[in-house]
Amino acid sequence: MVVLELADAGTLNPLYSSNYYSTVYENLIFDGLVNIGPNFQPVPDLATAWKASKDGLHWNVELRRGVVWSDGVPFDSNDVVWTFRAMLAPDTAFPYRGQFNYIKSVTADGPYRVRFDLSQTNALFESQALNSPILPAHVLARIPFKQQQQSSFGEHPIGTGPYALLQWRHDEQVTFVRNERFWSGPPKIRTVVFRIVLDDSARTDAMENGEADVDDAMAAASFEILKQRHTKLRMLHIRDLYPEFLYLNLTRPGLGDRTVRRAMMYGWDRLQIVKGLGRGDAEYALGITPPVLEHWYDPRVRNYPYDPALARATLDGAGYRLGPDGVRRKGKVRLAYALSFPGNGQASSALEIASEFQADMRDIGVAITLQQIDYATFLAQTQEMKYDVALSGWGGVPDPDEMTLLASDQFPPAGNNIMHYRNPRMDRDLRRGLSTLDPAKRKAYYDDMQRLIAEDVPVLYFEFPYSRAAISPRVHFDFEHALPDQYLFLNVGSWTLQS
Repeated sequence: MVVLELADAGTLNPLYSSNYYSTVYENLIFDGLVNIGPNFQPVPDLATAWKASKDGLHWNVELRRGVVWSDGVPFDSNDVVWTFRAMLAPDTAFPYRGQFNYIKSVTADGPYRVRFDLSQTNALFESQALNSPILPAHVLARIPFKQQQQSSFGEHPIGTGPYALLQWRHDEQVTFVRNERFWSGPPKIRTVVFRIVLDDSARTDAMENGEADVDDAMAAASFEILKQRHTKLRMLHIRDLYPEFLYLNLTRPGLGDRTVRRAMMYGWDRLQIVKGLGRGDAEYALGITPPVLEHWYDPRVRNYPYDPALARATLDGAGYRLGPDGVRRKGKVRLAYALSFPGNGQASSALEIASEFQADMRDIGVAITLQQIDYATFLAQTQEMKYDVALSGWGGVPDPDEMTLLASDQFPPAGNNIMHYRNPRMDRDLRRGLSTLDPAKRKAYYDDMQRLIAEDVPVLYFEFPYSRAAISPRVHFDFEHALPDQYLFLNVGSWTLQS
């Protein structure tokens, strides 16, 4: 089975992967204690059962017996204990450590039972913590936590999942072969090949002539072309969990001023991005909580309709005056920034979005230069705060929690608050939203979180694209219950391929 992707993973070590493509590949290699089932509910995976104490602070997890790693070594509780210790050790520099700091201890109670002790209740323990990929202690425990990131494991992973890595030609092709030792039986499809194809027309051609079986994360135009030309192809079109937005480095002069950020929102024709470049095949963003999470989503927040006159007046009122070069200044602060975005070539959607933003900002007196860079460099620069503005996205989790993105104790490497955003009220909402188990009370905190995002504008949000994929009729899986994006491949071990 040949799958087309737009970019490559940076690493296949779950302790350090932070992009979509790494997650897709890791779904083939690794298992969590639980998997994500229909409606995003946790279902058994390496764990067969899990139960909490009455106060929700202690969990006993029963492990599946008879599981072996792809190198033949038996899986047991030591692997689970080591994985969580590595995630929680500061020396490991796991970027999502802050999401799990409520886990006090993880201990083995025999070879097939693990006990989790929590410092406080957490609404995401089952769906997030127990869903974490489990790693092989017999391979990694010999390496000090501080040296984990330099280990070769990210290039040569060993897992319990349905597939094993055969070959990785970076930025070209990744080949997986079925894991004959997979605990539920070898997958039906012998080989899965991911090809990195940047050009939309080349991807469309590959689907048309049968060279590829799945085109994942398609552009809207390509999706419509294939939908009209090839009625035998199955076209997946699902509301997505990923908002697209511009990260802002709030330590940069000017960007740390909320008035400037609000003016940039008024001055950016975000609806044109959705209806024009996106051909209307996206949802207009009023924040970063996905509208598909209907129970949690609150549209009654401050909006920023396109109004360049209001943007200019807002900047004037805050003392940012136009200079002779057409760029606004206030004292020593000049509103001029570099916009970084990943990709190659001159026809990417990211380049089009960046160019539209550049033109709109020029119209209100904010100078934007464009920097198109490779994905690995993009990730490194944003994590190290070596950027001004960055085009990307966030999310993929079917819950409103945004702790690692927005909390003030989640600056890298402890978390993913690469904006360096701080607001005590936001910290309160995020902490209480996670520790509160009652859905109605949680909703009150996340409603306030959404209002704060709209007021503070820590990122410049603009759309929620749909998840789109074209699938060959020879690929068979539970199409009716397919989930978007990375979740599409969750159960790839059960897929079949008609020759």
